[in-house]
Amino acid sequence: MQAIIFPIGERMREITSANDEQPSHGSNFFRGNIVVIAASNAIKGFGGQIISTYVPIYFLTLGGSPLTLGLMASIASVIQCIMLLLGGVIADYHGRRKIIVVAAFYSVIFPLIYAFTQDWRIFAALSIMGVLATSSGPASQAIVADSLPPEKRTTGIASLQVLSSVPLTIAPILGGWLIQNQGLLDGFRRACIYAGVTAFTSAFIVFLFLKETLQNKPVAEYDFPNSSKLKKFLKLPHPFPNGLKALMISYVLVVFANGAVGQYYILYAYNVIRIKDLQWGVIVSLQFLLANILKIPGGWLSDKFGKRKIMIISVLTCAPCGIFFTLSQSFFQVLVVALLLIVTGIYYIPAHMAFQSDLTPRVMRGRITALLGITSALSAASGSLIGGFLFQSVNPAAPFYLFAAAEIMAAFFMISILREPAKKEA
Repeated sequence: MQAIIFPIGERMREITSANDEQPSHGSNFFRGNIVVIAASNAIKGFGGQIISTYVPIYFLTLGGSPLTLGLMASIASVIQCIMLLLGGVIADYHGRRKIIVVAAFYSVIFPLIYAFTQDWRIFAALSIMGVLATSSGPASQAIVADSLPPEKRTTGIASLQVLSSVPLTIAPILGGWLIQNQGLLDGFRRACIYAGVTAFTSAFIVFLFLKETLQNKPVAEYDFPNSSKLKKFLKLPHPFPNGLKALMISYVLVVFANGAVGQYYILYAYNVIRIKDLQWGVIVSLQFLLANILKIPGGWLSDKFGKRKIMIISVLTCAPCGIFFTLSQSFFQVLVVALLLIVTGIYYIPAHMAFQSDLTPRVMRGRITALLGITSALSAASGSLIGGFLFQSVNPAAPFYLFAAAEIMAAFFMISILREPAKKEA
């Protein structure tokens, strides 16, 4: 989601046969694995968001700095990139369910340990180790796609995202209430215990009810020492299409822009604007609520008026919001800017994903997606690090001006080079 004010803002038994979980071609696709994943994501996301909203201020309270906060986010982004690639191979060659279940139970450990952590170095190390659980991301996406009928896949995914996010609309308020009434340290630590309980409940749900969808595993696994096969798989077209190149460059700039400010909205709001804990929780909760309301209509707008137009309008209107944030001096002004970030930014990602599919031949979509994942992870890492340096050493408002500049540069590439394809790839 582009430009949302979310901090660091997304799982054993014998594998059952894929025949037990075939995509439903009826009118009701919300069943089986889809219900399991929706329930699991909603429960785990609720607990996770209680604490993730307030991680930056808690990290600084333990003795960290804006720069070390950015460094932590940078390292996490790079490791996440590696884990996503590894997770994709595991999902396709060893099955989806196993890695989802293992990652779910692995994730339970960290909120519980956070509750007893009193040093920012240990907290940073644990946060980086926790990123290993993102290896289940490709398997989760694959099992959702496997479990939905193709003709209802877009609607199903959008509905799943919205339903999974509904509990998140109250989680930041609960976290803010705990911190405001019990103090930052005690309130955050109690929230960590709640998050651990919800993570365990989420893991137990997928352990009991999630079914494998990979019916026929490849006979031979990837032979990574076989360099010729690996090079053939990774080979990209030459010359690289200009439209795809412009789309990727603009996306990397948008990711960089959001990385530069994502961790520092709450720090600026607390230290400069003097927003209170519960007020910040209300702001983030209303962002979640508005995002859920606008997500599905946003996809319709892109299809009706053109993806390129929607992306350009989104980036150009979102760019000044960072500067508006630094000019805010009250809770109401911060709230207005935060909601503007949603209204202007929510349409970018769906349009980008669809446009990427339009430009990319089916046979190379996996490689293009992997390449985009790597470059965007590196971009987010550099943005977080540079944002932390600017916030700490130059001026707390500097990252938000960098955000505006990067967004405008992204719009330039889309306006000057990017064009709607005459024929969309199937």
